[in-house]
Amino acid sequence: MAYQETTQLNHPLNRSRTHWHDWLNALLAVWLFISPWVLNFGGVVDGGPGTGTAAVAMTAAWNAWVLGVIVFLLAITAARQPGSGPEWLNVLLGIWIFIAPWVLGFVFFPAASWDHWIVGAAIAIVGFLGLTTVRSTAGPPMS
Repeated sequence: MAYQETTQLNHPLNRSRTHWHDWLNALLAVWLFISPWVLNFGGVVDGGPGTGTAAVAMTAAWNAWVLGVIVFLLAITAARQPGSGPEWLNVLLGIWIFIAPWVLGFVFFPAASWDHWIVGAAIAIVGFLGLTTVRSTAGPPMS
């Protein structure tokens, strides 16, 4: 019986239904990665290159680029392999993305801050929902 449940869970159609949250996190990660260009906080800012404001804006952009790639890779990994490890990491990374404007000092750049607050909260919430989905589809423990 346990083999049949595991086989059904790993069937591609069932996996896509139970891992919708991973694909949503992958999409959020893509947005986070391209957002510095779309929202224009990855380029030159008021003071010009080499000034403090440009450096802070680039910190926000690099945070978005690096974490966008990491969250994307974790989301794809979680979608392809059952388990709660990548979901927990995405919850933690979502929290980091949310608090990054304060920690990294770009809270005074509204586009970068709001982007990080919204996307970070969404990634953390979706990752947490993924944890509950993983637990509910795991079935009873084997003896």
